[in-house]
Amino acid sequence: MFTATFPLRFGHCDPAGIAFYPRYFELCDAAIEDWTAAVLGQDRRTLHLDLKLGLPTVSLQADFSKASRLGDQLAFAIRTRRIGNSSVDLDLTVTSDGETRFLARYTMVLIDLVTLQATSWPAPLRERLNKEVE
Repeated sequence: MFTATFPLRFGHCDPAGIAFYPRYFELCDAAIEDWTAAVLGQDRRTLHLDLKLGLPTVSLQADFSKASRLGDQLAFAIRTRRIGNSSVDLDLTVTSDGETRFLARYTMVLIDLVTLQATSWPAPLRERLNKEVE
C-alpha cells in the first residue's frame, strides 16, 4: 500500500478552518500523482509528454466521516483494488492522528492522449500494477 502525507493548509480550508471538500479531492489527486510515480514508475510529466498517456478519473465515490482542520497532517493510503484492460480501481483511506477522515474510491482509465480513447496497459506498467493488487 502506498501512502503520502500532506498538511492541511489554509488554502484547503473554508473560513472556519475546516477542510473544504473540493480541496480534499485536489489532495487526493496529489497523492495519486505520487502513487503514479512510485507504483507505475512513470511520473505524470513522462506519462503525458513523452508516452502521450493520461489517467483521468471516470468514477469517484467518497464518504466523509470526520472533519479535518487547518494544520492537520493527512495521510493518504492508496490501495490498488482492481486492474482492468485499461482501467484501475483505487481505494484511498485518509487519516489524521489515527482517525479516519474520509474514504474515496476511484476508477481511472488509461487513455491515449492523441486519440482520447482508452488504451490497454503497456506490459511494463501492467506488471508493476499487478504487484500492487491485494
